[in-house]
Amino acid sequence: MADESSHVELLREWVSSLLSSTEELLDEATKERLLESCGRACAIHCGSSETAQSIAKSAEQIDERLDQVNQKISWCGKWVRDKNTITCVCESCGCPLVREGLAALSPIFCNCSRDYVKAVFEVIFGGPVTVDLKQAIGRGDPVCRYLVKAR
Repeated sequence: MADESSHVELLREWVSSLLSSTEELLDEATKERLLESCGRACAIHCGSSETAQSIAKSAEQIDERLDQVNQKISWCGKWVRDKNTITCVCESCGCPLVREGLAALSPIFCNCSRDYVKAVFEVIFGGPVTVDLKQAIGRGDPVCRYLVKAR
């Protein structure tokens, strides 16, 4: 029977192969759709969607909801509201696969992280949002900078 470290190494290699094939073989629109579903799945699996639902039910004002998001949903930076825009600047990658060393930093994860944020804030706002990832560490920028707006 293989030990846990060999399973982790298999997972790393599998993810690496999947990412390189995705980058090589898929067009941009397909990659975005694929990673949107991954970001949403991550929000569900790590409990952030459920936590966002609880926050949305318990807090009426957006500033109160945002305070609770910052307290209860683990992320790589603090969310701050300025009028109709919510921003976050991260000095390290927010992807748990990257943080845990299960995957190498890759631009493709930036789409996944963006859509994780989208899934959480659609619940917080109770409707569609746009999320722009203005800068991304995975794309070579010094920070990740997210902008969230309700539609």
